[in-house]
Amino acid sequence: MRSESAEYFPDSDQQELELYLLESALIDQEQLNLAKKLQARQEGPLLMVLLQLNFIDVNQFSGLIDWTPDRLDP
Repeated sequence: MRSESAEYFPDSDQQELELYLLESALIDQEQLNLAKKLQARQEGPLLMVLLQLNFIDVNQFSGLIDWTPDRLDP
């Protein structure tokens, strides 16, 4: 069965989301690494894992839930 995260972000979009999270300093590399390990176990969306781990708060989550790579382009 394919991961639920694929429904939210294809692999390339998740990579761009990860880069955005790191560059915007919402999370650091260590937090991202841990979240990705848990994401692989849970087969869920990265943002949900980040929220569960309290690496992002509800306001950040709601702002990121509709995030798309196109929003980064001027």
